[in-house]
Amino acid sequence: MRSFLLACGLCALAAISTHSQGQAAWFGAPIPQGIGDPHRPVVDVRSVSAAAVRVPGGEERFGDLVGARIRRDLETIVGFSRHSRAAGDRVWGRVTGFPSAVSTHAWVAEQFRSAGLQNVQVQAYEASAPMWWATSWDVRVIASPSYGAGSRDVILESAVPTSGSQIPGGSIVAPLVDVGSVADAALPGVDVRGKIALQHLKPQSGAYAERGRTTERARELTKRGALAILNVVEQTGNMYVRDFGNGGAPCFNIGAADGAFLQAVMQRLAQGRPPADLQVQLRLDASTRSNLTGQNTFGVIPSKSGSISGESIVVNAHADGWYDGAGDNADGLAVLVAMARHFSRQENRLDRTLVFVASGGHHSTGLNGPSNFIRLNRDLAGKAVLVLNLEHIAQFQIQAGTWRVLPAEQPMNFGISNTAPFLMELGKRGVERYGFNLNPIFDDAVPGDLGGYEPLKVPRVQAIHSGPMYHTSGDVLETISIPGLERAARFYTYFVTEVAKASRSAIDPQRKP
Repeated sequence: MRSFLLACGLCALAAISTHSQGQAAWFGAPIPQGIGDPHRPVVDVRSVSAAAVRVPGGEERFGDLVGARIRRDLETIVGFSRHSRAAGDRVWGRVTGFPSAVSTHAWVAEQFRSAGLQNVQVQAYEASAPMWWATSWDVRVIASPSYGAGSRDVILESAVPTSGSQIPGGSIVAPLVDVGSVADAALPGVDVRGKIALQHLKPQSGAYAERGRTTERARELTKRGALAILNVVEQTGNMYVRDFGNGGAPCFNIGAADGAFLQAVMQRLAQGRPPADLQVQLRLDASTRSNLTGQNTFGVIPSKSGSISGESIVVNAHADGWYDGAGDNADGLAVLVAMARHFSRQENRLDRTLVFVASGGHHSTGLNGPSNFIRLNRDLAGKAVLVLNLEHIAQFQIQAGTWRVLPAEQPMNFGISNTAPFLMELGKRGVERYGFNLNPIFDDAVPGDLGGYEPLKVPRVQAIHSGPMYHTSGDVLETISIPGLERAARFYTYFVTEVAKASRSAIDPQRKP
């Protein structure tokens, strides 16, 4: 019997050898080239330039708001993220709770002091909850001699574990099964028990828009017995995409090129006789971090009368960001610093006090900056009549699908929490005045950092978008429009200047006396 089994085994090996002779590795499927330099743009921005800025007469003298000047600060801020990666951080960026964020806030404080702001503080606060954090991982596609001569294991460099993922023992090896698109009406009748499920999403803008159904589908796959889920984010090339979380089983996002490689190999294996499974190994070292510390940096500009005790306007921008984070939110932070310089000049002081806040914790669990700013500065925060947030404000418009970069900034939604007629009209005047690229219909939606300011019960205002580079490694310096930085700075400076002149009843007509 043993002789018979040995003979069968030798025949099988001979068949495999014959089958793979003359065949390229991995059935000839193009092996993905990895990530390359993640600080370089994944879209072609070489020939694109946005329209020149409209500068109304008399405002040429506002040198602090010039785009080229703001760009230099943008480069500095992105530099803190790049230092994080150079230091060996697998997840790099200006992440609250880690050294890169500390360096960013120290720089902001230096800029505020140099500009002459008063009461400048880098204010530390402790986390209210632990934060999930991954330190090392890989997704390895396991080779077989039957896949072609020279086939070797392939590590999918674009793989990123999603928040909350854990692998007991640190490793899983299992067959891969394709379960279709997250846009499908229902899951297919595929047995996923003991397997790694591969699902696809094709965001029309950023992956943010696919959060709900991607996570819900992952949880359903987990209930059906999937050991893990791979989300193929079908955006251009290969990027790190950091979004989604708590899918039940361990989840990893992978880029479009890596996903295409998996599909090509799986299709070839499915055509075999008999069909075969593609084996994948997932490895992950992740834990929850406790006792993290966040920072907010703020400074005050007195009113033209010299008082800081009266009503105020709070201008906020979150300082943290994933990866290089040029558009989320280095552009907003750079414009915040530019506006602080502008308004600190005596000739530009306003009738109300201004409070500039570089907030932390936008991306870190339990470290929300705005809520801690209020908690630690109740008297200062309590004088606010309006909070303005600067976030995602100057990225070039990038068309998902074609991945063309247009000579304009990404259109933004403009939200005014109380939809006050004065504020709505002021926003429209600002668009006409500077060409700031806002969608024409304003609403009361103010997601993101402004939620932390809700307890103040004052109007909250922001322009924001979640374009194709949102929470990806493709959010790099070259995707930011220099004229867009200036458009944003001039628009918001005008907005703040006019709000400072307005009555409290115009700003907040629903407020009870």
